[in-house]
Amino acid sequence: MKKPFFCIIFLSLIINNSYSQNASSYFPVNQGYKWYYKNTPLDSNNIPQPSLATYRIDSFAVVSDYKGLIANIVRLKDNLTSFNQNTPYNDTNYYNFQTSNGWKYLSVSMLPDTISLPGIFSFLRSMENWYSTYRFAQAVNSEYVMVTKDTIVTINSQNLTLRAKLKGKRFNDEIVSTVNGNYTAKKFLLTFGLYLHAIIIDIPIVELPDTTWFAQNVWMVKDFQPSVKVDFTNLGYPISIPIPGKVYELALPPIGIKNISSTIPDKLELYQNYPNPFNPVTNIRFSVPRDENIRLDVYNILGAKVNSLFEGNLKAGEYSFQFDASFLSSGVYFYVLNAGDVIEKKKMILLK
Repeated sequence: MKKPFFCIIFLSLIINNSYSQNASSYFPVNQGYKWYYKNTPLDSNNIPQPSLATYRIDSFAVVSDYKGLIANIVRLKDNLTSFNQNTPYNDTNYYNFQTSNGWKYLSVSMLPDTISLPGIFSFLRSMENWYSTYRFAQAVNSEYVMVTKDTIVTINSQNLTLRAKLKGKRFNDEIVSTVNGNYTAKKFLLTFGLYLHAIIIDIPIVELPDTTWFAQNVWMVKDFQPSVKVDFTNLGYPISIPIPGKVYELALPPIGIKNISSTIPDKLELYQNYPNPFNPVTNIRFSVPRDENIRLDVYNILGAKVNSLFEGNLKAGEYSFQFDASFLSSGVYFYVLNAGDVIEKKKMILLK
């Protein structure tokens, strides 16, 4: 009687493990799915700078053929001052899933266009292609190389071998705490490197590591890109360029503007936020006497804009906006309502 029982347990473990390694199970099923991320810059010592945080919205747009593979196409807009900033999507990611492998179309645009290094940019662009990037069944802590490509560059009449390499590594699963709760996530490290290849050694010009965590049915829940330097001295150029790091983490989607009354008010009016002082969420209420283009912004005590809350056309009525100031430090701020030629301003106090 024991033998069938253990066979059932064994088969169950195989089935569960097979599902957990299926790359497509980590991506949302429904088109239209949106991810909301907070983007926190890192200084040269990789210390987070929360006061400089921006936001990013990804949107699962469509499934379509792209460069020979069926792609889950995700539109992105990054470096937003708020989730409500009205800007178009300005970038795109392409994913394809084959059994336990997640493929990604990589566009290589790592280096600033202002640096004149003959042949390097066309060489990097030639690497743009589909790669089996995230290998969910890969043995833990084992490295895999997706592509290695060499080219010859001539520096000061000397021919040098320039090597580009993209490699990956899967680590043990980790529990990642997010605003939506804890996820058990697959963890990958991808490294793009540009090297001066000399006989049997590769002398780094730049290595760009990128650690990403993926949760089932959610996809990316965290991404860490440390600060690095691009050093061209080995190529005979006295140039060293810092590339700031950043951390993407899931954030709460915006609640945005709520219409709380359709009664037509007599005048444009901005009310005192409530609660005030607050930590870190407060409600901003205002009334609009006629259809109007409205802009609602937040400024610090020095007069610098720190957040754009809303910009768009509103019908006559009374509105409320829930403002989350978790990315700001304690202090005095002003929220400003612009409607045509009329400007209303109120003071609020953030206490953490």
